Amino acid sequence: MKKTIICTVCPNGCVVEAEYTTKEDLVLTGYGCKRGVVYCTDECFEPKRTFTSSVKIQGANRRMMPVRTTGPVPKELLMKCAEEAHKISLETPVKSQQVIKEDFLETGVDLIAAMTLE
Repeated sequence: MKKTIICTVCPNGCVVEAEYTTKEDLVLTGYGCKRGVVYCTDECFEPKRTFTSSVKIQGANRRMMPVRTTGPVPKELLMKCAEEAHKISLETPVKSQQVIKEDFLETGVDLIAAMTLE
């Protein structure tokens, strides 16, 4: 399989070409650093994304509040993350970076508030 990946680890945005059939025969070209190798390998075999969403909030001058995970989660869990976030309802006050759900969906990362609402 051939895949073109734009590395997002640093501002360089290297265009990396990946060719593979298994993880053991992966050949990467175009990367500029070792972090790019790790990112592109993960992108081919275990893609992850930081989950961002909004949850309901009561007692504020707005109805929704932005939240995000403290790190990336497996890409295949993004829809399940959205379903779980839809069930959450908070009450003010909430501080930016406050943990909303620890170990969100047993991914090893927390779901946190992305802003402060008094």
